[in-house]
Amino acid sequence: MFSTIFQSVLNLSSKTSIMGSRSPVTSLILSRNLMKTHKGAAKRWRKTANSFKRGKAGRNHGNAGWSRNSLKSLSGRSLADASHIQRLKRLLPYH
Repeated sequence: MFSTIFQSVLNLSSKTSIMGSRSPVTSLILSRNLMKTHKGAAKRWRKTANSFKRGKAGRNHGNAGWSRNSLKSLSGRSLADASHIQRLKRLLPYH
């Protein structure tokens, strides 16, 4: 793989430009600007069609004494608030 990249860079450097001089190769490293995914947000949020969803908090421990209806309201998923959508899109660019 690296040999084909190296060969393609050498081929580009050997070609002459419009002015007739050879263009110098400054670097063999081809870089792209990629945004990083926020791993904490990726573990907590999932993408839906137009929003993001997450699990509700408060069901893991310390539930003794709570009524069944109170605990049932904490089950399931919750959608992101509209004010958080832009921030989540920045945190999760490839979701």
